[in-house]
Amino acid sequence: MSQDFNAPPAGRRALAIPALLMLLAANAVAHSFVLIVLPPLGRKMGLADLQTGMVIGLSALMLTLSGPVWGQICERWGRRPVLLSGLAVAALFPAVLAVILTAALSSALTVGMVFAVLLLARLGQAVGTGGIMPAAQAYLADSTSAGRRAAGMGLMGAAFGAGLVIGGALAWRLGSTQAVPALLAISLLICVGLAVAWRLLPEPPRAPVPAEAARLRVASLWPFLLTTLCGVAVYALVQQVTALRYQDDFGLSLDESIGRSGATLMLTMAVMIVTQGVFVRRLGWQPSRLVRVGAVGGLLAMVVATVAPSIPVLMAAMAGLGAFLGLLLPGNLAALSLRAGAGAQAKVAGLNAIGQGLGMAAGPVMGAALHQLSPAAPYGMAGLLLLVICVLAFRPFAR
Repeated sequence: MSQDFNAPPAGRRALAIPALLMLLAANAVAHSFVLIVLPPLGRKMGLADLQTGMVIGLSALMLTLSGPVWGQICERWGRRPVLLSGLAVAALFPAVLAVILTAALSSALTVGMVFAVLLLARLGQAVGTGGIMPAAQAYLADSTSAGRRAAGMGLMGAAFGAGLVIGGALAWRLGSTQAVPALLAISLLICVGLAVAWRLLPEPPRAPVPAEAARLRVASLWPFLLTTLCGVAVYALVQQVTALRYQDDFGLSLDESIGRSGATLMLTMAVMIVTQGVFVRRLGWQPSRLVRVGAVGGLLAMVVATVAPSIPVLMAAMAGLGAFLGLLLPGNLAALSLRAGAGAQAKVAGLNAIGQGLGMAAGPVMGAALHQLSPAAPYGMAGLLLLVICVLAFRPFAR
């Protein structure tokens, strides 16, 4: 049986959701820190940029492809084992990376060995952690009523977003000079979270469902999966080109554009976190309304961003995008969860991971290509993607 999100159950189950959110944030800290520091650390270890890019790209592909497999495993084994095993791997990788970095800098490994070991470790980490988000999404679906599903998904997004911000801040402060201690500290942080989860994160109660209810009907799910792809692609796209827009459209220097872009993206993420973690829950809107308002508002924000005549206007538009994506993304996750049914929560979360991965891959490519035409063109494309979401959200089957 699902429970209302506002009514904590008795005993340790009352702490299960906070423990899960803490774990998601810790995992996001590691994810963000490694993605930011790995390219410069790759150079420091003697790797070519292409080699580091292969490590990041192939592991991202492996993470995406493993999601549906973990979704199936999660339905069979349960949420708790998949979460705990994934977090154990997540805790191990930063420590392994610290060892590889130390060995490379001390010349204990050749460049070829560094590349091989790093690629193997990163691929293993991608496969091992591929079940974390599907299991977390399914856990929240099991633990929330239909009316509070969007609030649960919003808190999940807010926790992960907060971890991304913290990881980025750590990378900015420590990534260049104290990478090894920072990696070990992150590993320890996840280990502490894992110990907390071992004690406080029980398997959520799930009522038996007939085999028919556990079957995925992709024909009814594709609008939500496409919405995920387009929504994630929008954020990944603007993330890729914001610094370039400041430099090429507004005439800032390289250093100024990087600093201004960092501030803008931090503002966008902060607004998104607050919207997901606070306003989605307080508004209490149905998922369809969250998606529709988020899509229309995001589209208007991107229209403003496309024609922005000044830096303050562009920053305001990006903050607006963060607010409206903060409504759209958890609303879509909740709608997808409700459409899938009680017996297929982890399976559909695994499929959703494919949409997220494709969006993260497609967004930067589209942004970089369109920027060659015009610094404003990527924002126009982001608007078109949000227009696609509007069409999907207002079709009869979305109601």
